[in-house]
Amino acid sequence: MSDERVRDAHYQHAERALEAVLSVPADEPRALSWVPRKEVLLLALRSGRVLSVEPSFGARTLFDGPPEPVHLANWGDGVAVLASDGRLVLRDAAGGVLEIETGLRGESGLRVCEQQIAVIGEGAQGRQVRLYTGGTFVREVSVPDGAALGCRDGAPVLARSVAEGLSVVPLGADLPAGQATNHTLRFAPGGWVVGVVEGGATLWKDGQPQTIRLLDTSAAALCHDGHTLALGTRGGVVALADVFAPPALRGRPPRVEAHGAAVTAISFSTRGRWLATVGDNCRLWAY
Repeated sequence: MSDERVRDAHYQHAERALEAVLSVPADEPRALSWVPRKEVLLLALRSGRVLSVEPSFGARTLFDGPPEPVHLANWGDGVAVLASDGRLVLRDAAGGVLEIETGLRGESGLRVCEQQIAVIGEGAQGRQVRLYTGGTFVREVSVPDGAALGCRDGAPVLARSVAEGLSVVPLGADLPAGQATNHTLRFAPGGWVVGVVEGGATLWKDGQPQTIRLLDTSAAALCHDGHTLALGTRGGVVALADVFAPPALRGRPPRVEAHGAAVTAISFSTRGRWLATVGDNCRLWAY
């Protein structure tokens, strides 16, 4: 499908597992987040501009945030943006903006757990998590390398994968010692944890691993019903895999040439209708 056809599409009822619906007219997208229970995508651009995107109505600018955003999250009815230099910008529903210097950089993460905001990254004392209530600093916790940040039951939690398996613990509890595996971990709906490596993705739930293989995997996300895994590659391919299909089928998921550059971010809408992917541009897909 040409770029022009993608841009002009409104709703398309595709025969394939994945069909492009909209190419968002935005330069250099970096981070994305779906608004819970709505078919609205928040998209942060390299310039710092944050857009609201609706598949049937297009995109509009919400505000200008920090340049080089790396993570984006919903903060109540507002938006939280974490930049590569460690700045955390909070915009509330009324348009008020608060900026926090977290001091955390490198491989970072951002989670909003009810009224608390948790940020993970590299600080002066190594890998750390810093917890905020609004703009107020609450506490700091040192964590081992490979630890990933999530939220369960309204509270921040940590995950770490070692040779013996994956562990998930409350923030502040001990994680297992030993060398971390190469997985980039992300928490997913339904109690799942997704780990991305170059050869594909591993999913854990209740300690049981399940692997989807795809060469050059760079990003992955799990649908909210826990049945469909989307994977993106360094070559711009996007694939959909049935998590519960037989291993032979999981090893050959349907795929499309989605982007002209590596897929760096990927996310399902919370109502399970759309998939958003970021590479050289941002595209929305029906599946």
